[in-house]
Amino acid sequence: MNPRYPSTALLVVFGFLVVLSGCRRPPPPASISAQTSVSANEPMRIAVLPFVLADGVGRSAHALDEAFSAALRTLGRHEVIGVPLEKARLLLPASAIERSVITADDLLRLRDALQVDAVVLGRVDQFTGFDPLAIGATAHLVAVTDGAVLWSATAELDAGRADVQNDVQWWHEHGNGSGNASLAGWRMTLSSPSSFARYVADRLVETIPMPAHANTSATADASLAPGP
Repeated sequence: MNPRYPSTALLVVFGFLVVLSGCRRPPPPASISAQTSVSANEPMRIAVLPFVLADGVGRSAHALDEAFSAALRTLGRHEVIGVPLEKARLLLPASAIERSVITADDLLRLRDALQVDAVVLGRVDQFTGFDPLAIGATAHLVAVTDGAVLWSATAELDAGRADVQNDVQWWHEHGNGSGNASLAGWRMTLSSPSSFARYVADRLVETIPMPAHANTSATADASLAPGP
């Protein structure tokens, strides 16, 4: 990490994301996209902050906070801590929790209080907890020392769509999120808000690139863009 201290200018804005390309998996939902840097797969201590909720999104959408922490831990590359909403309110101004921005001073405060290298900042633009379930969310991995955005990803996933249903079946059958999976089968994910949130979180974090020492096949399998 670059040790320099940044200015107090606003550093994080939820913006445009670039679609990844190439994979061996079944084609995922087309509405998953990401951009990343090689630094995103370096071992780090990461804090997952409560996702910002867009206007009209209920508090039940915070199910994505825990799901995202669990998904990151499953990758096994980073030390991950979840920051409950109550604790985040003690560490950050209301503007950082209720809107999609955070200052350099806020990042340094998080670094010192949590002893982390980076934080995950997210926003939930849609969380439909009834049939058909639907989640629209964006997440960023941000270095606390210089505000660099190491990775960003977004997904808009609707359980009523055939491509999402096919992807959920693949996800369930390959053991992804197995700790959250129902014995009743993959279709239960389409009706359980917590299970669907874990599915969305897994698909988002899987866009973080494989480590440089990973083999070519594994790297190809880790991509989420449509394939043949």
